[in-house]
Amino acid sequence: MDFIKKQGIGVWVSLATIVLVIIGLIIYSVALAAGTDLTIASGSQQFYVLDRAEDMVMTSTVVTCGVLALIFLVVAIALGELKLEGIAGKVCGILSDALRIVAPALLIVVLINYLYGSFTGLGWTFFSNEELVIYPEAIAVGKQVITATIFFAIAAVASIVASFFSVVKKEKAE
Repeated sequence: MDFIKKQGIGVWVSLATIVLVIIGLIIYSVALAAGTDLTIASGSQQFYVLDRAEDMVMTSTVVTCGVLALIFLVVAIALGELKLEGIAGKVCGILSDALRIVAPALLIVVLINYLYGSFTGLGWTFFSNEELVIYPEAIAVGKQVITATIFFAIAAVASIVASFFSVVKKEKAE
C-alpha cells in the first residue's frame, strides 16, 4: 500500500495512457482487418488496400510507433521507480524524462499516419455523393476508425500531460 501512495500523478496518467493506447491498437487492428479490401462506395473504392502507398505506410508505422510508445512509457515508469544514487540516478532520471517526451511524439505520429491511411475510406464512406450506395460494413469500419482515432488522440494528450508531472512523489522531510 505504501508503494501506491508514493506514486506521482505522472505514473497514473502514464498508466491511463498505456491503457488508451492498447485499446486504440486493438480497435485499429479490428478496423484494419474488417476494412481490408472492403468496397465502400458502389464498388468505386476500397477502404483499405494493403498495397496502396498510404496504407502500406500506415500499417508499418502505426503498430511500430504504438508499441514503441508503450515500451517507452513502461520503461520511463520503471526507471522513475529506481532509487539509484549519484550519476546512475541522474542518468536514469534523464532517460526517464526523455522517454516520457518521446512517447507523446510517437503517439502523434501514430495518430497522423492512421488518419492519413484512412482518409480515402472515411471520405468515400461519410462524404460521398448521395447517389452512391454506401455499404453498412463500410460505415461500421468508419466508426471503428473514428473511435480508434479518438483513443489515440486522448492518449497523445494524456501522455503530454503526464510528462509535466513527476513519476514519484517527493519525500517529505521530517
